[in-house]
Amino acid sequence: MTFDLILKGGVVVDGTRKAPYPANICIANGKIALITTQGVEAAETLDISGKVIAPGFIDIHTHSDASPLLNYTVESKIAQGVTTEITGNCGISCLPATPEHLDEINEYFSSQLELPLGGLKPAHLSVTDYAADVKAHGASINYGVLVGHGTLRLAVMGFVNRAPSDEEMEQLKAMLDRELSRGAFGMSLGLIYPPSAFSAKEELIELAKVLKKHDALLTVHMRNEGPRVFEALDEMLEITEKSGVHLQISHLKLMGKSQWGKGAELLKKITDARARGLNITCDQYPFTAGSTSLTVLMPHWSHEGGTHKMMERLRIREGTLCEEIGREMNNRGGADTILISGTHGCRPEYEGKYVSELAKQFGLSEVDAVIKILLECDTSVAAVYFCMNEADMLNIMRQMFICVGSDGYSMSYDPRITKTNPHPRNFSTFPQFLQTVREHRLMPLEDAVYKLTGLPAEILGLQDRGRIREGLSADLVVFDPQRVASRSTFMDSKVRPVGITDVVVNGKLAYHDGGLTDWRMGEVLLREDAGAQR
Repeated sequence: MTFDLILKGGVVVDGTRKAPYPANICIANGKIALITTQGVEAAETLDISGKVIAPGFIDIHTHSDASPLLNYTVESKIAQGVTTEITGNCGISCLPATPEHLDEINEYFSSQLELPLGGLKPAHLSVTDYAADVKAHGASINYGVLVGHGTLRLAVMGFVNRAPSDEEMEQLKAMLDRELSRGAFGMSLGLIYPPSAFSAKEELIELAKVLKKHDALLTVHMRNEGPRVFEALDEMLEITEKSGVHLQISHLKLMGKSQWGKGAELLKKITDARARGLNITCDQYPFTAGSTSLTVLMPHWSHEGGTHKMMERLRIREGTLCEEIGREMNNRGGADTILISGTHGCRPEYEGKYVSELAKQFGLSEVDAVIKILLECDTSVAAVYFCMNEADMLNIMRQMFICVGSDGYSMSYDPRITKTNPHPRNFSTFPQFLQTVREHRLMPLEDAVYKLTGLPAEILGLQDRGRIREGLSADLVVFDPQRVASRSTFMDSKVRPVGITDVVVNGKLAYHDGGLTDWRMGEVLLREDAGAQR
């Protein structure tokens, strides 16, 4: 047999927790054709002696919906060894849209982003339309899609703070059913982000039953990750119990000093639920700081009606708005732990400064400083929140039912394009995880690789990715396990990691020696194809 590419002389860590072993990986027609220790020849041979070869990393939690359609190069995920991203998380996706709410969905989706769109309007009517556009554009890696519950609600109901009518509930279920049939991997909830946050438990149970019918995934940014995290978890356990759905808890963490040290208690609650038969898995990023919009400091009711209504409420400081902003700021650790990371070019002089610094600079209270920043930037402000404890993070990281998700985007390293310093998770989640595992001796390398590959593949029902086995798609990453590390910092995040040398996507060498090749072999993976053997 003639091979297209051979990765020669490496140590295979195959994504199944099996002990590493030396072998040559032979690739033909986009597949792993042969795994052998014998001498073989190919059109191209890459000597990877002294390095590990693993399945391509699967980033199960991202917001990169728009990334494969941008008119500039995005490299920050493939440079980490990621070959598949799952987009549409936290209730926020670029689909499904309806013609009557298309502009509203474009505004909603775009306002949540940390990457420049360059005029792109990301909203798509369906998974099918999105997949066709990605294929036509060309992508370096693969993408899978979740239906964002907030977007789904917008498409049917608009930006309203109420329960759906019976007719609207049937429309929500029918639209979700349609997108699952077309290949979406599941639905995501963003229960701190309106309009997903406007939903009651009963609505979520009904939609979870649709997911269960398709054997699809329910992912959740829970209603609270701080003082009420246990209450928020109880809500999700009830939804899981009543629907039978597979629940994936997004970026599991305990936020705020009052919760520090409670990681073991939170994990016990989850493992007890798993022991009684609930299908629950989680993901986590390896940082003690999170990142999201500055608008999360605002109460849910203030979001109703969209951006313009929100700004009106900020201008007049409606009702209990100021009090609730102050309370949420304290829940997240206080103004001196909230770093402004991006203003989409509106106020670059604010970027890299803490809210407490800016309040002193403005001569305002910390709450008034937040309101000033939001109004001046039309509420489109990204912030980093330093609110977690390392011991809890490491305890969560040790669990073998918890995989890794960046909660980030595929971005450009070019400072002329990515002008701010977004959270380092966009550029270094996977090397940071491997570095953390190595430095803290958390687990063997084969277990760490499983958490990046085989585990997310199992959660998603991907039969053709996440493992090295003859006949599977050739998504592979080559790295030096003793050298792989992040070089990103919160003040200088757009830096390539070290130790990851080569990435193969669908059989072609897509990343080599620190940069993209000319191959664009990525595609939109569809659940109905990926899960056909389940």
